[in-house]
Amino acid sequence: MTAVMGATMSRVAAWAAPARPRFGMDSYTLRDFRWDGIQTLDYAAKIGLDVIQFSDLQSLARPIEKATDEGFLKQVRAHAERLGIVIEAGTSGGLCPTSRSFNPKLGTPQQQLGQAIRVASILGAKSMRCVVGNPVERTENGPIEKHIDSTIGVCKSVRDLALKAGVKIAIENHKDLRAEEMKYLIEQAGRDYVGSCLDTGNPFWVVEDPLQTVEILAPYAVTSHVRDTAIWKHPRGAAFLWVAMGDGCVGIDKVVGEFAKRCPEVSINLEIITGRPPEVLNYRESEFWTAFPKVKAPDLARFEQIVEQGHPPMAGMMMPNNDPDNLIYKEAIKEQQRVDLERSLKFVKGLAF
Repeated sequence: MTAVMGATMSRVAAWAAPARPRFGMDSYTLRDFRWDGIQTLDYAAKIGLDVIQFSDLQSLARPIEKATDEGFLKQVRAHAERLGIVIEAGTSGGLCPTSRSFNPKLGTPQQQLGQAIRVASILGAKSMRCVVGNPVERTENGPIEKHIDSTIGVCKSVRDLALKAGVKIAIENHKDLRAEEMKYLIEQAGRDYVGSCLDTGNPFWVVEDPLQTVEILAPYAVTSHVRDTAIWKHPRGAAFLWVAMGDGCVGIDKVVGEFAKRCPEVSINLEIITGRPPEVLNYRESEFWTAFPKVKAPDLARFEQIVEQGHPPMAGMMMPNNDPDNLIYKEAIKEQQRVDLERSLKFVKGLAF
């Protein structure tokens, strides 16, 4: 074999067999451990993660003053570099001043975003996750359009800062916006510095097929939150429950596979949230639709097909909501968070990408 032929075959092989996706974790997954950034990175290295998203400042350190201290942040960055782990960053709350998730005690939206961008820059992060709000922004605090417009204005006010720092504002579809609404927000704010933190569990809150969420938001994704869901029929519409990867019934393998195909440079960040009771979507009742007046019939049909084919979760899960102050339960739920994350990581690493 000649050197030229060998080089050609190597290039063909590299094209035919792209590198595997990067696997990461949103720090919220292990929220009850209350680790700081260094401890979280050590654990990530132990289980073989490539990325850690510190999705809020509290997951870096408590109190907040330490989480924004330049010296400490540089220590976290240096530790991540020694371990070969990529850091992604986040804010402490909502960035939309009209949302009930916004905390004015932490400063103006511009101050809070500016601080988060600064922290991300010191950490060497290229994205900074944030949210608009919660489901309440579609109901008694609606309509959702006012929050979208408000968020666009806030983002534009820090555009130059984000571009100078090289940090993209990654807005999560956080039980509030449907994919088309998020697409509009990002395009109106500016794709050069705003993108999507694409979440595969939250679409159920807004009666959306998560595969459709991927189809629409993949071109805008700069980071992700990935988890599985069990969903089934309920007299009022549907009930759903977040579960560990592989324990659901929504075709999460196809969703993750499509995400990996469309976003090969974006990390697959596990945000595993278990231990909560099911949520009910009362979409068979007319009052539900006051929050979703623009949902198209074909989109609802896609969602209903998932419901029709679904079933309650069959795997075991502890849900200690009947005694939330029980210390034994609290320790058990911490262990469940760790176990569910590690078996979820095993599941995604076993998928054929």
